[in-house]
Amino acid sequence: MNSNSILHAERRRQFLEQIDSSVAVIPAASEQTRNDDVEHEFRQDSDFFFLTGFAEPDAVAVLEPDRFTLFVRPRDREMETWNGYRVGVEGAKERYGADEAYSVDDLESVLQDRLIGYSELYFAWGGRLDGRMSAVLGKLPPLHERFGYQVPFTITDPTPIIAELRLRKSPAEIDSLRKASAISADGHIEAMRYAAPGQFEYQVQAAMEFVFRQNGSMRNGYPSIVASGANATVLHYTENDRQMEDGDLLLIDAAAEFGYFSADITRTFPVNGRFTGPQRAVYEVVLAAEKAGIAAAVPGATMRGIHLACTQILTEGLVDLGLLPLGVDDSIGFHHYREFFMHGTGHWLGMDVHDAGTHKVAGEHRNLEAGMTFTVEPGIYVRADREVTTFHLLEYDLDEWTERRMTLGAKQARSLEGAELEKAEAVEHTIPAEFRGIGVRIEDDILITGAGNENMTDSVPVELDDVEALCAEASILTRSG
Repeated sequence: MNSNSILHAERRRQFLEQIDSSVAVIPAASEQTRNDDVEHEFRQDSDFFFLTGFAEPDAVAVLEPDRFTLFVRPRDREMETWNGYRVGVEGAKERYGADEAYSVDDLESVLQDRLIGYSELYFAWGGRLDGRMSAVLGKLPPLHERFGYQVPFTITDPTPIIAELRLRKSPAEIDSLRKASAISADGHIEAMRYAAPGQFEYQVQAAMEFVFRQNGSMRNGYPSIVASGANATVLHYTENDRQMEDGDLLLIDAAAEFGYFSADITRTFPVNGRFTGPQRAVYEVVLAAEKAGIAAAVPGATMRGIHLACTQILTEGLVDLGLLPLGVDDSIGFHHYREFFMHGTGHWLGMDVHDAGTHKVAGEHRNLEAGMTFTVEPGIYVRADREVTTFHLLEYDLDEWTERRMTLGAKQARSLEGAELEKAEAVEHTIPAEFRGIGVRIEDDILITGAGNENMTDSVPVELDDVEALCAEASILTRSG
């Protein structure tokens, strides 16, 4: 068994320890059609890869206390000629440590026997395997009634258990994240050198992603956001088709994946290499907030605490810049800062860019521990088309509103929120013209250590003078035109 197989075997051991003499059925991802007969680039389901290391589509893993079984696509000379090599049944055992392996076509017949003798099955409904599992489970009650076999009477979602295992990164996983971070950082550095007025956003994207591939990343961790001018005020802008102008800021939120682990970096910089006065003022506020958030990221702290530290600095800055109508305390109590900072300050980071793991345990915000990795990413986004904004004078608990959205759904919750805001007093405030259309976000990847934290992406400059100096450096690539 190679070192990679040993890593996945240890993960399976930890998982089986949590499910205590039960059986688990974990499906792989399937290919998805892009258009006509062309598929999207395949990327394995993170939970499945975490437990197996197997990267082909349509597989199924069955985990028992003393047996690991893989169901895989069988070898097929004709299909392999068209679509590439398959590991096959024998390869699943030889290369991935499966105790037994079968064609995925045999799933129902083998699985029916495997589930006998277990009182609890771990399986997540809502995916591609639902129909086949329903067929298998439908045949089990008669066996119980006729022969007295014990069969699963309880079906439990394994996702939360796997999420807990993924939340705390092993040394090998941290190495992969550091590598992904280093590759991503190099790409961002080249983007700052390469960008210039007159280019299209996608051209800067291509330069950055060239560095990703050149340095060993097979794919991005998520679709790149390359947002110039007012596009930077759209949080998940991905069109990347605007021609950049002199005087624009360019916000890039992009990262490489390495070894199935993704980094997540955002930098904002001037396309022409020099910040304007208003751009510099907004940037300084965001940078101060990010520094406060990173300083707060220590063992025993919470993601909520980091968010509050950033929010305090951002709100003070927004008041000083004249973007908010009231003082700092009222602006926080009424959540007025959310007009310009409407998202959380960070998220877990790992195999998925928004990685597995809850932020609360038993209703309380989770304490950070060594081995946890996440982002710190404050931002300010001033819409170009919003000259006057209405601010309601309503105090509310943001956690309660968030919980209500999760319970009732976004549409119904927004309706209730709108009704409450409508009853409250309000003030109208003119947004200073010099800030309209400015969007700034700065994001780094943080690892909690025993002594504090490690910023895995701090090789990409963030200080204003350093950013301008990097923008003035020559690119390693040739610009078109």
